[in-house]
Amino acid sequence: MKEVESAIVQLVSMKLDHDRCRRSGAALHLILAMDLLCSMERPAVLEATSVLAALPESDPSDARTEAMRSALGFWAAGDLVAARNGFQTLVDTYPGDAVSIYAVHMLDFFLGDAPHMLATTTDSLAAFAPDDPVIGYLHGLHAFALEENGLIEAAIERCRLALALNADDIYAMHAMVHCLYETGRHEEGARYIRDYMRGRDASTPMRIHVWWHYALFELYADNIQEVLACYRIGIRRKTSLRSAEDLDAVTLLWRLALIRPQLDLSAYWRSLYQDWEPYLEESWYLFNDFHAYLTYCQVGEYGRADALLDAVLTRGKEVPEEMVDVFLGFRSFTTGDYADAAERLARSYHRAFAMGGSNAQRDVVELTGIEAALRSRNYELAAHLRESGRIFRHRGPVLDEYAARLAGLRPSERHTQGVLK
Repeated sequence: MKEVESAIVQLVSMKLDHDRCRRSGAALHLILAMDLLCSMERPAVLEATSVLAALPESDPSDARTEAMRSALGFWAAGDLVAARNGFQTLVDTYPGDAVSIYAVHMLDFFLGDAPHMLATTTDSLAAFAPDDPVIGYLHGLHAFALEENGLIEAAIERCRLALALNADDIYAMHAMVHCLYETGRHEEGARYIRDYMRGRDASTPMRIHVWWHYALFELYADNIQEVLACYRIGIRRKTSLRSAEDLDAVTLLWRLALIRPQLDLSAYWRSLYQDWEPYLEESWYLFNDFHAYLTYCQVGEYGRADALLDAVLTRGKEVPEEMVDVFLGFRSFTTGDYADAAERLARSYHRAFAMGGSNAQRDVVELTGIEAALRSRNYELAAHLRESGRIFRHRGPVLDEYAARLAGLRPSERHTQGVLK
């Protein structure tokens, strides 16, 4: 039992020892399968499927284990909603089930369901004693859920509580980084990450994603050389050779190209494409699909991009119309059809949560829509995006440049097709 309890703490702190789990019994194999699935990378999903298939038949009277195996099976098959609902039933039935609480949280993130994420973490905390070894990490999950729902002050307080209990809680630290981003504290955010990551090595959980946040802070501060250095050293220095950690590399390069179009990033894009090229045969999750599609379009591999979108639409899961618009809007942007890109992204960016990920990650859709509207000289649409979106809530060198470009559209040059309803 002590071995299982230790593995649960490792899971929720994102430090699970996979080798130890492989040498252990069925309970740790289930935890291993979950951690593999949390990567949302197809090779890891296939390994999780093998782990589940190799498990001995469980006792039919052990309803809890059977329910967990079923939920993990849905997850491995790509039915994230059924998986989330299965784990939610486990949470409802066994309120102190930290493994299922963690699974629901992660699946809510992958589904882009922030309201459910908040409801589950809020309701679950009462089931744990203040000295439970997992409670601090659950506070970190709750902090992130609060932040994604716009409850920033409450999220900051929860981050502080989690970090007071476990100073190395990377997920709570990551939630604090999101809070700093959401409040426009770019300089403070960059400094916070530098201080936290000092002396940490490549085994640090979420290392690449945390450096992506750092690069984003520096990008909005217009420290472009620092962004490029972070891209090369912090983000493209991958933990594993075949890894969808390239998600962060894609949207950082894309943002760089939007904000500083004079930069020659072609070599970076070709290198990135080489890592994403095999993904067409591994497609299974919409958020990853989007990043692969964006990369294919950016390097001119439109046949591959179109084949990927066809695969997404025929996979058997309903894809919202707004998400098709997001995909095609980015395609149009890369072909120079900025008017089409602006129209598609303006009417879909508020619904981009369907792809999963965080508010900060999905901001790339809004930013691209604004850039497309400016390039197509559609003042009304650009102004509408600025007023109704998230990005321009704060000030900074880069955001001030966008405001100046918008103001610089002289009335006689302004496109007048209006704002989408």
